[in-house]
Amino acid sequence: MRAFLGVKVPDELKPRISQIQDALYDFDVKLVEEENLHFNLKCFKEIENKKVEKIKEILEKVSTQFEPFEININGIGGFPSKSYVRVAWLGVKEGFQTFKALAETIENALENIGIEKEEQFVPHLTLGRIRSGRNKNELLVFMRKYENIDVGKMMVDKITLFESKLSPKGPVYEEVFSVKL
Repeated sequence: MRAFLGVKVPDELKPRISQIQDALYDFDVKLVEEENLHFNLKCFKEIENKKVEKIKEILEKVSTQFEPFEININGIGGFPSKSYVRVAWLGVKEGFQTFKALAETIENALENIGIEKEEQFVPHLTLGRIRSGRNKNELLVFMRKYENIDVGKMMVDKITLFESKLSPKGPVYEEVFSVKL
């Protein structure tokens, strides 16, 4: 199954995030649908169904090491770099270190069951994927202008394993299970 670990964005922040996404329309961006907005903790290319229960057990152990914590969604960034943007995202200001520690703890624990570690984790919420270089310079100006935009605060209090199912309209994310911190 195609799956990932994520943290859901509360509904009250979605209109503000959608406003920011609307400002990206001029840059040939495939935006993430509002119902799919989330912070990514770990992407799995494919996982076997038999590993799902092991992943849940690992997350239950990891969750005992963390209390719910607050993050401040702040700033626009891009992957792979600020000068060559293929993915536009919102970052985390307050709560960054705790979020990063959570992700690293999960990565280390999953490595024990043969799941490959990602190189470097940056807490982020994907806004959209850039499809072409159209208006590239204007996009870079836009991103510099909003590099410190403040979206709001939210609690990180549970981790969810989502299955990503491809459909003609785009991906559909279905919750497999959640573990509370």
